Amino acid sequence: TMRNKFLIALAALVGLGLCAVSDAQTSAKPDIAVFFKQAKIQSARLSPSGKYLAVTLLGKTNRYHLGIAETANPSKVNMIISDDAMGVYGATWLNDERLYFRTGEPTDLSDVRNGEFYAINRDGTYRNKLMSNHDEGNNIGKGVPLWARNYSIYGTLDDGTDDLLVTYDTVSEKERALTSERLYRLNTRTLALTELLTDLQPKDVTGWLLDKEHQPRFAFSSEDDVRIVRYRAPGTKEWVEISRFKFLDPNAFSPAFIDGSGQTYVYKNDADGFQSLYRFDIATRKVAAEPVLEVKGFDVTVTPVLERKTDRILGFHYESDAENTLWLDESRKAIQAKIDAQMPGTINVISCRGSGATQACVIHSESDQDPGRYWLYKPDSDELASIGAVRPDIDPEKMARVDFHHYKARDGMEIPVYVTTPSGKATGPRPAVVMVHGGPFVRGGHWNWNRDNQFLASRGYVVIEPDFRGSTGYGSKHFQAGWKKWGLEMQDDITDAANWAVAKGWVDKNRIAIAGASYGGYATLMGLIKTPDVFRCGINWVGVSDLDLLFTVSWSDASKASVEYGDKLLVGDPDKDAAQFKATSPLAQHERLNKPLLMAYGTSDRRVPIVHGTKFRDAVMKHNNDVEWVAYDKEGHGWRLEKNNIDWWTRVENFLEKNMRP
Repeated sequence: TMRNKFLIALAALVGLGLCAVSDAQTSAKPDIAVFFKQAKIQSARLSPSGKYLAVTLLGKTNRYHLGIAETANPSKVNMIISDDAMGVYGATWLNDERLYFRTGEPTDLSDVRNGEFYAINRDGTYRNKLMSNHDEGNNIGKGVPLWARNYSIYGTLDDGTDDLLVTYDTVSEKERALTSERLYRLNTRTLALTELLTDLQPKDVTGWLLDKEHQPRFAFSSEDDVRIVRYRAPGTKEWVEISRFKFLDPNAFSPAFIDGSGQTYVYKNDADGFQSLYRFDIATRKVAAEPVLEVKGFDVTVTPVLERKTDRILGFHYESDAENTLWLDESRKAIQAKIDAQMPGTINVISCRGSGATQACVIHSESDQDPGRYWLYKPDSDELASIGAVRPDIDPEKMARVDFHHYKARDGMEIPVYVTTPSGKATGPRPAVVMVHGGPFVRGGHWNWNRDNQFLASRGYVVIEPDFRGSTGYGSKHFQAGWKKWGLEMQDDITDAANWAVAKGWVDKNRIAIAGASYGGYATLMGLIKTPDVFRCGINWVGVSDLDLLFTVSWSDASKASVEYGDKLLVGDPDKDAAQFKATSPLAQHERLNKPLLMAYGTSDRRVPIVHGTKFRDAVMKHNNDVEWVAYDKEGHGWRLEKNNIDWWTRVENFLEKNMRP
């Protein structure tokens, strides 16, 4: 068995690994702040050799600080950034001596340091700014930070140098949408830029795929509603087109990554329409007949785990009903089995660096009830040490369980759904909130600790999350069944989820609320309009209120191409489908909404501009006296500030208490 030891110094720094239970946990309802305040640990990452550990920890003034420990002596942590002028996010190793990170100001959305990039040595020396939110002259190669408006970080090289990969981005002025990008190496000490490809590049490339030597092999671009992939063979300068598919063509394949042997892997739908991972023969331009990885009932998107320097594939992280890892490497498989035996009931994601005596692994364990914990494991000595809990104020035993189900919609289609059930025994059917995900053409439900759902469950509500037709992750048939179905079959799936939960005996049919953000806010408004007999009240934040506005609002961040080719295909054409738009736009149907409604919008939202909210508010309040409204200053498409999250969810709690009484 493993020998356990605690990281005493680390625990003392951030109050981690301690068994004391707060007063909030012992009361019937945990305090709201427990769910919405910032996590104590943001990340824990190993250096390439496995000798050092970088941890970002929450300081006393709610800013993340950066500490470095030797994995041979993990209890001694050197805090290299602990000043309150700078919050650290996403600290990533460039090599064993140097890291880069992004800055953030969690209490001020207008702070100019938000989103700037810096590099720093492991001992805290030679900290310099890589990317600024101000144009500082842009004297390329003269030690002046790049302007973040023009450049973005592409990724690390892990080649022992101090260099980063960055892209020079060309964006459309109006929407700030990416139209092309060029790749450069950036030296994080001198700020010298070197272009990765000096010869002719394909036109308007918006994505690249690089090989083991960091050479661009695939270039992705678009022309109107067509996606084009080009390939450049090693030792050549010519880019050859290898595929050209219409936007969202179910027969398309897309290169995913290249391993150390030069083998290309692509995503393609299998015979049943589920995205799977295949090998691709670049010489014959053929996708292999049999997939490398497929999962019945789910689309596969992998994060490959590659061996350092060789890029040999060690395994794949992927998601089915929950997160999984498929290990191909026997030693990693053995480590996973050992950790899983020690920590049953949690998903344990293992990240190892180094080899032999210096090999170390960071383990992130999480479940539906546990927000997550970090551990340090040394395979050579078989030692497991606690780095700490992400949210130590949360008592996992008092959290709700999350289960994955399917239900039949009224037309017989199988719909996936996640159900969060409050802890404690039910004396009968409970009140419920049907939580509708945004997107809508994304996957909504996951088996993990979800702060919004857990908060609602702590107040006694069952939370039902349907992945209605149109959601991705469950095959092309499920996805395509939602095209142009806003307010129609997509809406019916949400209603059918509520009725299914009632039929199961879990939910009181007279006490069901509907809630959601973005598309979920749209579906909330439509649910109250279309099926007022099912939903007692609704909670909409940053929701779309008018389908025509999706196409006409000039200050949205949606690109011209995504509106013209994406939205017209997925949502509908405002001219050809005008009658359908009128029938399924909450603004046009506002007179039918007579149920209690809580609404919130961000004044700086560019995805769903606040006009969606104000127009609907002004219309519905003329005939409905039970509408509550709040606008959050400087917030965008959702709330970033802790104080706004706590304010919002306090309003939600009060609104539900008032409107969901038996």
